[in-house]
Amino acid sequence: MKRFLGIVILGYLWCAPSYAEFRMQDLINVLIETKKAKSIEVANNLQSIGSDDQTYELVIRNANLSLENATNIAKAIDKVSKNNGPKLSTLSMSFNQDLRDEGVIAILDKIPKNTPVIAFVECGMTDKAGQAIIDWALDNKEINGIYIEGNSFSNSMEAKFEKLRIERPQLTILSKWASEEFKQMVKKNFN
Repeated sequence: MKRFLGIVILGYLWCAPSYAEFRMQDLINVLIETKKAKSIEVANNLQSIGSDDQTYELVIRNANLSLENATNIAKAIDKVSKNNGPKLSTLSMSFNQDLRDEGVIAILDKIPKNTPVIAFVECGMTDKAGQAIIDWALDNKEINGIYIEGNSFSNSMEAKFEKLRIERPQLTILSKWASEEFKQMVKKNFN
C-alpha cells in the first residue's frame, strides 16, 4: 500500500502544474496566441516564475501588438492578480504603435492599481489615453514611473502631466523626448 501511495504521489508531482502554469497560465497562453516572436519570448520567460517570486515584469516592446492583443493581455493580467499571482512590478508595452488610445485604456482598466511602473513609449496615444493615464495614476499610490514619450499629446495635456509631477514629486513622468540623443539611446537600448 505504501508503495502504491508513493507511486501516486510521485505521479501527481510529475503531472502537477508548476507555479507559473497555475498562476500565470492564462497570461502565458494569451502571449503565445499573439503569434508574435517577442510575446512568445516573454511567455517563455514567465514560465520560469517560481512560488518564491513575489513580482513579475511584463515587457513586450516593439511586438506589433494590436488592440485585440492588448485587450486579451489586459484580461490575462487581471486573472493573474485575481489568482493571487505575483505582483506586476513593471508593464512596458512601448513601441507598439497600433495600441493607440483604445489599447492603452483597455490595459489601464485591467492592470492592478499598485503597479509601480508603466511604459507606453511611442504607442500612438493622444490626450484621450493621456487623461486615462493621469486618472489611473491618481488612484495608484505605489506608482513611481510613467514613461510615455513619443506620443501625440497637446500642450494642455503636457500641462496636466506637469501638474501631476508637482503634486507627486516622487513620481517620474517622461511624456516627451528630452532630446534627439536621448530618443536614439532609448530606441537603441530599450527596443
